[in-house]
Amino acid sequence: MEAWNRLRDIFQDNKHFRAVTFEYDFTHVNMADFSNVSAYCQHLKSLVDQLKNVGSPVANDCLVLQLVSSLTEPYQGVATLIRQCDPLPQFYQARSMLTLEEAGHAKKAAQSSSVALVARSSEGPPDVPENSSSNRPTNGGKRNHNRYQQWRTCRSWWPAGRRQQSRQHWRQR
Repeated sequence: MEAWNRLRDIFQDNKHFRAVTFEYDFTHVNMADFSNVSAYCQHLKSLVDQLKNVGSPVANDCLVLQLVSSLTEPYQGVATLIRQCDPLPQFYQARSMLTLEEAGHAKKAAQSSSVALVARSSEGPPDVPENSSSNRPTNGGKRNHNRYQQWRTCRSWWPAGRRQQSRQHWRQR
């Protein structure tokens, strides 16, 4: 029993120091240090739980305000919406709003990259200069066929009729 009392006393002695450390970490966390919104929110929630364990609970409003205060630039619109709510939303609701915004950013980035791919592929297949060594028939014409296969997969979104015309065009070369 005496050992447990000593352990409790050691824990109680460090309680205030740990509370100060956790509060500092909580107020200085920044989303830019994390890979995504979920990791950022999970870290904040972990710090709040640790503060609660050492007797310094954090109110939901403080948690939500800290959450939105250190968001990166792409999330400032959602941060403004959250700040303007009266009363402030619960932490889990604010986290949901941010993860939805993150999903929207990811979808927009994916669409942008596919638009760039389509724009690149709409230029047509790369032309090979006539004096190029790749025009030599040392490989039985497989080089141009492979280039056609690569180009065709990029153009798979074409309607069937256009794909057929494209195949005929490449077979004539």
